[in-house]
Amino acid sequence: MAVNTYRKDEESFGGSKKNILLRVLRYYSAYKWKVAVIILLVLTSSFIITAIPKFAEHAIDVDVANRDVRGLIITCSISAGLSLLLWLVMVVREHMLSRITNEIVYKIRKQAFDHLQTLSLYYFDSRPTGKILSRLINDVSSLKEMLTRLISAIIPNVALIVLITIILFASNAKLALSVLIVVPFLVLFIYFVTIKGFVNWENFRKKNSNMNAYTHESYTGIRVIQAFGAEKEATEEADRVMEEVRVGWVKAVRRADLLNIVIAWSQGLGYFVLYFFAVKWLRLGASSVGELVAFATYMSLFWQPIRSLAAMYNQLTNQITGAGRVFELLDTESILQEKENAGELKVTDGRVEFDHISFAYPDEPEIEILSDLSFTVEPGQMIALVGPTGAGKTTIVNLLVRFYDPVSGEVRIDGQDISDVTLASLRRNIGVMTQEPFLFSGTIRENLTYGKPDATDEEVISACRRIGLEDFILMQNGGLDAVVSQDTMSQGQKQLIALARTLIADPKVLLLDEATSAIDTRTEQLVQAGMAVLMKGRTSFVVAHRLSTIVNADRIMVISHKGIAEEGSHRELLKKGGLYADLYRSQFEELN
Repeated sequence: MAVNTYRKDEESFGGSKKNILLRVLRYYSAYKWKVAVIILLVLTSSFIITAIPKFAEHAIDVDVANRDVRGLIITCSISAGLSLLLWLVMVVREHMLSRITNEIVYKIRKQAFDHLQTLSLYYFDSRPTGKILSRLINDVSSLKEMLTRLISAIIPNVALIVLITIILFASNAKLALSVLIVVPFLVLFIYFVTIKGFVNWENFRKKNSNMNAYTHESYTGIRVIQAFGAEKEATEEADRVMEEVRVGWVKAVRRADLLNIVIAWSQGLGYFVLYFFAVKWLRLGASSVGELVAFATYMSLFWQPIRSLAAMYNQLTNQITGAGRVFELLDTESILQEKENAGELKVTDGRVEFDHISFAYPDEPEIEILSDLSFTVEPGQMIALVGPTGAGKTTIVNLLVRFYDPVSGEVRIDGQDISDVTLASLRRNIGVMTQEPFLFSGTIRENLTYGKPDATDEEVISACRRIGLEDFILMQNGGLDAVVSQDTMSQGQKQLIALARTLIADPKVLLLDEATSAIDTRTEQLVQAGMAVLMKGRTSFVVAHRLSTIVNADRIMVISHKGIAEEGSHRELLKKGGLYADLYRSQFEELN
């Protein structure tokens, strides 16, 4: 199975900017009336901003020219009142927008998290956890900023540009042309910059995802790094990954900085043309000073939103790529699909059949792991799976719990094809224990009842007593309510808690994958005793490297060369003198 590591960039999502923007805007549909109010407030603030220069023009050309002090006071008072009203409108607008965007981001983040729960194990096996977290946290947060800017920044700035253009042409068309003569060239330049800029920001996002993946991986493996004294190498690799992020950022920002230079040049040229028209061609007199001041103010207001939009170019392009990565996650379909008419799995006996099963990973269909594998396990039997590393033992377990689907063939439990039943009912009837049991941060009780949240205290205590966990719990400060985590418990303690958790869930079929491979001999005896209790009366599959732990299995299957190389009881396989006998003797010799 190919794995996307932190050294390899993820593939581009391929979505167009237009489609991404439209998809983002669709999230506002649930708040259309509130959005309408916000847009009304946006337009109101734009009208106020564009009205204030007209009062300045009136104050100069009328009040000051006529020495009308009373009129000047009234004009200034109205301007001050409009400024106060503008502040109130913007406060209300930002408050409403903040509530809406936070609710939308909550929905998107919940959609993304819920969708991740539906994806197959292959999705998580084929990429670093850090890259998944990057989409769920960084890219969704970036989407929040985009949602805010679309209404709070883009709409007001565009509205200002439109209103100011209308006012300029209504006041003096010739002067208006002098202000706007450079705009077509600027728009053309922005178009070409945006095309390349989108690619640059997408590349930056990939590099940032790689950095998150490496950071998560290095902290997860910090014990290994410190045990081998590899801190220097880890730091050097981190520097390399972070340098790629820095270079990606610089490339993206450099193009946007060029845009700012062009805008500044365009604004300067616009001022020059305005005053040239005013003095040379239109020959404005002293009575028109107010008009010229108003025009200069409007010109400043005209370029202000353009500069603001240019400044947002970096963030918005970056946020569009982030939104695209979030939507790509939401659009990812699981390779495991429930049938529309899937029924409930009803397990009465626990008979398991593998019928001509072949399996290969989705990204490497030419490499078969299992080929035409068939066997039947009777109810209550304990089946041990042994063999060389990579032979397919864990694959058999994964197929039975339907973490993966076979390329061909059927897996049946009590005659029911597991692809015809719901995943929830299948996994409710199968208990899985791995060589690295996982404990969630919380109390012992919460971890024990994870598979059956409504379990009573009597059920919990009974399971702990039967597994041999009762003394350990009594020693904890707080008993069942003692707080534990993945890093505070020993391997053996985690295995015992996992055994009790599985016993409380009461599955009909058990899958124990290397459950005793990483614990000491004394703890192994406790775990083996707990496993014996757990497996009693249940159909069980045990993947084991320590062959001494499965000598009492009803059947031992030696998995090799894409199928079952040998099978039988411990005694039968030793008499055959085949692969199992060689494996057993090699382990016996190691112990001696």
